[in-house]
Amino acid sequence: MGSQEDTRSAGTLGFVGSILMLIPYVSIVGDILVLIALYRLSRAYGNNAIWSNALYALVTAIVSGIILAFVLAGTAYLSLIYMGPGALSRLGMAIAFFVAFYIIILISGFFLRNAYNELGRSSGVGDFESAARWYWLGAILTIIIVGLILYIVADVYAILGYSKLRG
Repeated sequence: MGSQEDTRSAGTLGFVGSILMLIPYVSIVGDILVLIALYRLSRAYGNNAIWSNALYALVTAIVSGIILAFVLAGTAYLSLIYMGPGALSRLGMAIAFFVAFYIIILISGFFLRNAYNELGRSSGVGDFESAARWYWLGAILTIIIVGLILYIVADVYAILGYSKLRG
């Protein structure tokens, strides 16, 4: 298979995956398809930074989420034992969880931004660089909930970029 065919095939995977990412309950399938597309595109363009940054974003989100869950459970347990079920301990746990969650989102968003910036540079499709910018702004502004809407905007730009790759 030639590079042009690889690019079209990966563009189709990314296009379908990005659309599925917008649909609740099937978004994980979309995430997987987009990761496969980014892997194939990194090979087609000979730019390993696309894949490595996408992989770092995924690994950061998964590993940090698991660690955060264990830390939250441990903190809740210790808080109940030593401080009781008071409002102050619950507020402290909620703040600590939110800050840790926000840091995870920022780190993962940083790598996702880098992956799409590299894809934009390699492919020459400006929509990917726009998607990168919106993903980063979404990560930063997740703290005030607006970021979740910006993630949708980023997904739309990614869809547009993948549709251009399809030919």
